[in-house]
Order: sequence, then structure tokens, then C-alpha cells
Amino acid sequence: MTLPPQGTGSPDESVPGTGPDRAPQAPVGWIDPNQPSQSDPPGWQAPPGWQTQSAPPPELGWQAAQPGPQVPPGWQPPPGWQVARPPRDRQPSARGIFAFILAIAIAFGAGGAVGASTGSGSGLGGSTSLSQPSSSFPPQFAIYEQAWQILQDNYVDPKALGPTTLIYGSISGLLSAVGDTDHTRFLTPQDLANENTSLSGSVVGIGAEMSTVNGAPIIQSVIPGSPAEKAGLLGGDAVLSIDGVSTDGQSIDTVVSRIRGDAGTTVTLSILHTAAAEPIDVSIVRAKVDVPSVSWAMVPGTKVADVRIEQFASNATAELVAAIAAARKAGATSLILDLRGNPGGYVDEAVGVVSQFLKSGDVYREQDRSGAIKEIPVTADGTATDLPLAVLVDNGTASSAEIVSGALQDAKRGVLIGAKTFGTGTVLQQFPLSDGSALLIGTIEWLTRDGRQIWKVGIQPDITLDSTPKGKIVAPTDLAKMTVAQLAASGDAQLLKGVAVLTAP
Repeated sequence: MTLPPQGTGSPDESVPGTGPDRAPQAPVGWIDPNQPSQSDPPGWQAPPGWQTQSAPPPELGWQAAQPGPQVPPGWQPPPGWQVARPPRDRQPSARGIFAFILAIAIAFGAGGAVGASTGSGSGLGGSTSLSQPSSSFPPQFAIYEQAWQILQDNYVDPKALGPTTLIYGSISGLLSAVGDTDHTRFLTPQDLANENTSLSGSVVGIGAEMSTVNGAPIIQSVIPGSPAEKAGLLGGDAVLSIDGVSTDGQSIDTVVSRIRGDAGTTVTLSILHTAAAEPIDVSIVRAKVDVPSVSWAMVPGTKVADVRIEQFASNATAELVAAIAAARKAGATSLILDLRGNPGGYVDEAVGVVSQFLKSGDVYREQDRSGAIKEIPVTADGTATDLPLAVLVDNGTASSAEIVSGALQDAKRGVLIGAKTFGTGTVLQQFPLSDGSALLIGTIEWLTRDGRQIWKVGIQPDITLDSTPKGKIVAPTDLAKMTVAQLAASGDAQLLKGVAVLTAP
């Protein structure tokens, strides 16, 4: 995930007409249901049972799409279709609620390209000015209304038809339909809280980094001193079930959300250790875990420092500078930069990281929806511009991590080793919604400093090696405890290749 620089954003604006001195008014463009509709197709007749009741102007602050949904020519209501306009003493219908929320989504989606460093509205729980869509809903929206009503009238389990559940699912589908997989997406209030917490450098959970191998959830590495380390979890362990419920078919986001929980509570994982014949159950008490963005260790028997960046959180650049200084003090004369499994983070941290290795030039290029391009330069006074460099990437290297790897490859600053990267390639902008949920929308596409497209393509490494067995990545915390022989037997072919490249005569 790539997010805009921190500390930016525009203040909220109140919705017009909602001030304390304003008398209630019908919104501009509101149509009195007692007046003949001009949007009905020619010759359309109300079906038997159609009921019309007077409706008051919508509640204060309501922003309707302009104009209302259009009925496509020739559309006929299904047998038994009955629509009643809400009377004065009823709450807005589910149809009205959804249309209102969807209008917000369309408005943000149509007008989101306002720059990677400019947010809209406030953070979690804050109010936000809800823009109206620039045009009416498409005629096909009538099909959605039809499907909603059929589901409400016929589904066997009415308890599953909660409006919030259906609306959230609908918005998720709306955003996933654009094809920006695992990037442009909808976040519930809880999802948004987890996202913000993870980028702050601390989480409440067990302290394990997760990834997937062939669709199965795997522990990639554990945080030193975390509940996961104390419980004996290891990189490469497969997570088969959580509190007795199988993880088969679940996304990595779902698995992570199930493992997380309140501090002091217990989660039981069914774990299959690498090379073990049978799984074991491990009960772990959740706690607040400080997650370092950067860790490092000397490779045994060499003067190579292995520096790993877990994600581009708010402190990544500062931690990298400190790690490089410590590595130099320990005798390091070259660096391995491990970006495997790095999902991205703040784009300004990516710029800061690249700037430690390049003396001049650009980090990447931004291209907005109109095709206009802006070049983003490196900053001065990098701390490792003289050290030989190898960069490790895989298909979990995404977004800001791809900005970094692409910049270093284009500049011929380091050899890229591993597997093709994920291919995210868009900078996310967060648009808060009125209930504390949010849209993360790719508003800017980024290109490498030489103009190469990354979105949906990825970055091909200079030296291609398959991923390590069962997702095992030797993290610096493990490397610090290893001998030369143990590293050679670890199976981390990508790390070993990086060492070989940097130590070759």
C-alpha cells in the first residue's frame, strides 16, 4: 500500500444549510414526490399495487444525487414489484440509505485525483463534507435496486440482510470492480483503525509478520520479544486454524484480523512447523507490540550487513539511517536491502529511503488521471551512497517498496534479486466516509524514474530466484544467531545469492 505523505490534508467543511441559524430547507434539486416525474420513460405505467405516499423533504444534510436514478428505456418492473415512498413518520428506506452512501462513493471516486499529498476530510470519527456526484446515477442503477428488493423479499435467512452488512459489501464490490486488486478498496471503521495502527509502528496482537504461500497463511517472521516469539513460533510456520476455525480459503487480511484482538485476551493457533509431521495447538496472550520498521544484522563470516525494511511506516527513514550507522560501526562494507514481503506504506518514507543510496536524480514519477507527469527528486545528504548494494524482492514486495526497488534498479545502484514484484503502482488517497469507514483510492499512478510502468506489471529482478521453501525468510533477528553453516543450510536462496554477489572477487 502506498499512502500520501504524512501531515497533509485539508480541513473539513460543514455541509451547507446545517449551521445553527439555518432553518430546515429541502436540498437543492430535491424533487417533490407528489409532482409528476420527468425521468419516467415514455409510455411507462405504474404496475398494479404501486403505491405513492407524500414524503417530506429529506433530513437536513441529505445530499441527493442530481438528478435521481434514471429508469432505462423499456424497463418493466418484475411481477409483484411494489414501491412505497416513505411516509413522514418513517426512517429512510434501505434503498434510500444505500443510494445516499453510494452517492458519496461515486462522488469521491469521480473527484479523487487531487494530488498524493492532499487528503480530504478528517480522520477516523471526524465529520466530512460529502460532495455530490457530478452527474446522475447511470440507468443501470435501477438493476441494483431491483436486486436489493428481490433479495430482501426472498432470501431464506432474513437475519443476514442487515443494511450495514449489505451496504459495506456493495461498496467493497464497487471498488474491487475497478481491478486495482488489494489496493483501491473499502475499509470498515475497524479496518481503518487497524491500518492506521499498523503504520504507527505498534499493533496489538501476537507480533508475527504474515504472508501467503500458494494461498495458505504462513508466518513470515516474528518480532523479537513478542508473544509469538515467546510461544515458540518460527518463520515458515503454517497457520491451519484460529480458535478452532480453519483458515482454508481465507484472505491474509481476514487471517490477520482474526489473530489480532484486545490486549490480555488469548488466541489459540493450530501451527504446523516446517518439516513437522503433525500440527500443534499454541495458546498466545495478545499484547501491544512495537513493530520496528527496520532491523539489521551482520551476515556471519562476511562484512555484509543485512538490512530489512518491514514496511514504510512513519519512522522508516530514521530507523534506516540509524541501522546503516550501526552497520558501518560493526565493519560493514556492503549492504543487502531486504524488501521481501514489504507491503508499502507512506510514499515520503520511500523517497527518504531511496535518498540514502542515490546522490541525485529522481526517485519516481507521478502520473495523474489526465496524463500529466511530475518528477519526484531525491533529497540530499544520503548516508550510504558509497556502499555496494543488493536488493531482495519477491511477489509480496508492493507499492512504496516497488518505488524503492524500481528507483535503485533504474539508477543501476544495486542488483535486484528474487521474484517479480506485486505490481501495485498507484498512490492511495484516503477519503473518510461519514460513519468512520473510508475509501482508499488510487488517485495517481507512479512510474519508475526512467518512466517504466509498474501498475499490474511489477518489477522484474535482475537475477530471478524462486521464493524460499514454505515462505521461510531469514530475518536479521534470526541471522544474528546463525553460524556460517546454519545460514548455508537455511534454504533462503535469495539471501545467499545476495551475499554471493556482494562478496564475489
